[in-house]
Amino acid sequence: MASIIKANQLQDFGGNSILTSDGAGVVTPNASGIKNTPAFSAKMASGQSIANGTHTTLVFGTETYDPDNVFDGTSTFTVPSDGRYYLFGQSGRQGWGSNRFLIYFYKNGSTELSAAETIASGQYQTTATSAVVDLSSGDTVVVRLYQDNGSTQTTSSGDRSTFQGYKLIG
Repeated sequence: MASIIKANQLQDFGGNSILTSDGAGVVTPNASGIKNTPAFSAKMASGQSIANGTHTTLVFGTETYDPDNVFDGTSTFTVPSDGRYYLFGQSGRQGWGSNRFLIYFYKNGSTELSAAETIASGQYQTTATSAVVDLSSGDTVVVRLYQDNGSTQTTSSGDRSTFQGYKLIG
């Protein structure tokens, strides 16, 4: 025998709404512990010059998603609450060739969190890194890029150069 429970709202003992339904099958989580928030996504508005042999913070001037205002609109994600976060960063080469092309996350200006490196000769390659990291309220995270192609080079813009992240549930 099957049971059916019908409700448009699930509340805890304190009367706080945990889940709501619109009656058409769309369920909305209301409790912060069951949402992947905060979340953000940004991309480069234009290519960025990266000097040879430097570790340069990338500027992502176009926010595509940031309902919790955790990204500063240029380069920095500021962690609003303690927890485990998923981060993703990538950048593309805009017509430059060989040697090292390294992308990584930096926390609080001094701690490297994750890195990925491409050593190849393709002129329009993209390199990306991702990480699941424990962060504390007030921590800041940026994406940095290193290249040693011999002269200043320009990154790709738009969807080929992005920075994204969200807090994991649990």
